[in-house]
Amino acid sequence: MGDKAWVQFLFVAVPVLSLVGAWLALRAVGGRNGRRPQGKQQREAKEQ
Repeated sequence: MGDKAWVQFLFVAVPVLSLVGAWLALRAVGGRNGRRPQGKQQREAKEQ
């Protein structure tokens, strides 16, 4: 591989890996907290 090929590879690989990492992090945070915050559920229950 030449130098240009490595640069091209990095221009593709770095953003893709960044997006995958962000997606996995958001998935982990969403799974830990559930779909809705607990406080919002309690407020809606009091309103009904």
